[in-house]
Amino acid sequence: MDANTRPEPTRLNRLLRIALPLLLLAAGVLVYKTLQASRPQPVTAVPVEKVWTVHTQLARPASHQPVLTLYGRVESPRMTRLTAAVTAFVQQVYSDEGQPVSKGALLVQLDPHDAQLLVQQREADLAAINAQINTEQVRHQADQNALKIETELLALSRRAVKRFENLARRKVGSEEQLDDARRNWQQQALALNSRRQALNDHPNRLAQLKATRQRRQAELDSAQLDLQRTRISAPFDGRIAALQAVPGDRVRSGDPLISLYNPARLEIRAQVPDRFLASIRNALHNPSQLGATARLSERVIRLRLDRLASEVDGGRAGVDALFTVDEPQQLEPGRALPLQLHLPAQHNVVALPPQALYGLDRIYRVIDGRLDGLQIERIGSTTSSNGDTRVLVRSLQLQPDDSIVITQLPNAISGLKVKEA
Repeated sequence: MDANTRPEPTRLNRLLRIALPLLLLAAGVLVYKTLQASRPQPVTAVPVEKVWTVHTQLARPASHQPVLTLYGRVESPRMTRLTAAVTAFVQQVYSDEGQPVSKGALLVQLDPHDAQLLVQQREADLAAINAQINTEQVRHQADQNALKIETELLALSRRAVKRFENLARRKVGSEEQLDDARRNWQQQALALNSRRQALNDHPNRLAQLKATRQRRQAELDSAQLDLQRTRISAPFDGRIAALQAVPGDRVRSGDPLISLYNPARLEIRAQVPDRFLASIRNALHNPSQLGATARLSERVIRLRLDRLASEVDGGRAGVDALFTVDEPQQLEPGRALPLQLHLPAQHNVVALPPQALYGLDRIYRVIDGRLDGLQIERIGSTTSSNGDTRVLVRSLQLQPDDSIVITQLPNAISGLKVKEA
């Protein structure tokens, strides 16, 4: 046999090369199926509904007096701002902020020199017009006396004319003398007419002078009033709220000088929500149904609802209520403080803790271990005997002894399974 010539593979070898990989693959599949069949089977979990533990309270409808918490501000309807009536320098200020003053007390003194000079000028004007009136009276008396004389002179000149006419008819007198007599008579008639006109015009001239005197008197009164207004006095018993001027300031007419209020006439203004207005308006006819208190530090101040405002400011949702204060001396205008308004008693309402409410108008009760939602009407709030706040609610669907949930659940919904603690 040739050394370079290889023997051909036998039939058995060819079969082994083909069958061996197949056998290995089959063995691997068999091992995988065996392992898969022998692994432990997982237990199927049965879903269990979660039960929430809640605290409940039995519904006990009763009569309660709602308490409405408001936030008010102290103000005074007798707050006045004294202003300058004349242009002058501030000479002296006799009061300080917060100081009590009595009615008529001098608060501010303005420089009176300018006002005094004006008064002197007005007095001189009045004296001048009074002198003119006296002159007119003297003139009128003189005209009356002159009228008598001029009347007699007119009669004399008339007789002279008649005499010269008789002489002229008898050819004794000249025409020139007659003309002179007639001229004298006419001139005397004109003088008498002027005198009568002056006498007739006397009432008009006198009325004009008296009107001028009245105007001059008014100007003098105004100047004297301005002089008096250089002294700024307290118009009532009060307390100084603020000072806007100091000595040396030059103020003009209308510039503020000092603010003053009456501490006995303080009141508190607070806004009342619209949903409580109807009951409050009805209760105003019987004020004993309403009571109010405010707390200042550790003191309790008693209030009385006096009236409701007649105007609503723009952008506000309610109407302002005005409360009078039993002890106003303890307060100052501008102070903000909370107050509680006791409304008329409401019947068939349930008092619940605030955490029983979901939103503004929803609570839940427990029926057969599940939640049942109710829409309620919120009446107000009150305070329990131990000082806790309680919300007053009312609902036609709420029955006595219903178990009301007083626990806040994050996912509360009707049908949720719960357990009462």
